[in-house]
Amino acid sequence: MNALDRQAAWNSVLTAHPGDLDHAALSVEGTIPDALRGGRYLLNGPGWMKIGERMVHPFDGHGYLRAVRFDDAGGASLRARFVRTPAYVAEAREGRVVHRGLATNPSESWWANWRAPGPRNVANTTVVPWAGALLCGWEGGRPHALDPATLETRGEADFHGGLPPGAFLAHMRADPPGTPDRHLVGLSIGMSRHTTLTFREFDTAGRAVATRAATVPSVLLAHDFVMTPRWYVLAGNTLGIKIGAFLAASVGAGTLLEAVQPAPGAPGTLLLVPRGRPGDVRVVTVDRPLFAVHLANAFDDGDDLVVDLCAFETFRFGSEFGYQGPHAPLTLTPADPPGPERLGRVRVAAGRDTAAWTELFPLGTDFPRVSAHHEGRDAPALYVAARSATDHGDPFDRVVRVDLRGGPATLWHAPPGYVVGEPVFAPGPDGADGDGWVLVMLYDGAGERAELAIFESGRVEAGPVARVHLPLLPYGFHGEWEPVATG
Repeated sequence: MNALDRQAAWNSVLTAHPGDLDHAALSVEGTIPDALRGGRYLLNGPGWMKIGERMVHPFDGHGYLRAVRFDDAGGASLRARFVRTPAYVAEAREGRVVHRGLATNPSESWWANWRAPGPRNVANTTVVPWAGALLCGWEGGRPHALDPATLETRGEADFHGGLPPGAFLAHMRADPPGTPDRHLVGLSIGMSRHTTLTFREFDTAGRAVATRAATVPSVLLAHDFVMTPRWYVLAGNTLGIKIGAFLAASVGAGTLLEAVQPAPGAPGTLLLVPRGRPGDVRVVTVDRPLFAVHLANAFDDGDDLVVDLCAFETFRFGSEFGYQGPHAPLTLTPADPPGPERLGRVRVAAGRDTAAWTELFPLGTDFPRVSAHHEGRDAPALYVAARSATDHGDPFDRVVRVDLRGGPATLWHAPPGYVVGEPVFAPGPDGADGDGWVLVMLYDGAGERAELAIFESGRVEAGPVARVHLPLLPYGFHGEWEPVATG
């Protein structure tokens, strides 16, 4: 497939807009594993990006929740719904962009933009089943709660009054299944000259039961974090503010994403905040530049801490997923400067404030995941999407299992033209030991179709054992496996 065909296929995938869907009987190739029957795969991501005459940035596309359910007979069904946030309701009614976003303005007129409502909470990034709801997260505000059976939107989740308004990370973390007093943890962010971090823990009824606040003496970008029984861990992605661009964005003559950049020359750092105990924030300097978007996992190894994460050496904001502005198609971005996002491990020795980076896989990677049973524990393997191409920076075409016990990485290469999404782990009957299944969305923009591929976790290289055929769905960001479907 040549570059123009790849770009056209990429646009088809990112801008697909099938709307609300109900398919009672999907075509299944192969056999759905017994261990998955009765459960469902959930995926959130932007489902409406070409709104009226304007292309919005993928970060500002409206949240679109997809649920593929496996029945006891080995069949599969699909239900998909938009997250009906205030921004979605207004723009569906008007047929145009109404709300300002992180990287999108409604108009070419700064005056019209300045007067436009915000923030644009589109609930388009993550989905977490918790306390009788499906929580669809977004970076700048509370998650939205959806009914687990119908996928209808209930409204913003305030956790029984335990979560005040404000920026709350889309990524949330939960203790492993079976943990006594299992908690869901989220992170609120407050930024001025310093960054305030407030970790909140919620019990299985959705009530706030613990809070831990800390202050970092810099402005940083936080998109994800990991945790162990002893630590909350995030990357110290120090930001520089472009003052002129920031002032322009504040009056509608630009966007917030255009006003930030990684601070030049800032060292790579990890921030360690004690969990469940007092103590100062530990700032650990890593021996390479580090700008991390997604973290895979962390675990306590005696008094040491081990962290697995994907990281760039630096980052350029604004052109994510090939976005080129409101009146241009998405493009295949050039190779990531100065190099692709890499998967690595950092071991932090007890009492040390420096640590070394060890690369775990040589290709550009993202969307690292471990089994839910190994969140905060020593996992035997993790799974990532990877990119074989070096001349462009967006579509992934490989599913990779990275052995964390010293064995070789194994991978599967998608057919030409297909785009690979985030791998999601679904445990087998003995899921606590690392065996199970890996579910991955595959998108064929040229063929106007998609499929949910199911791999045996220990034999990814053998290819899918089953494929659920789907209409072309828009590219998803993050998914989850629900072992017993509540809808």
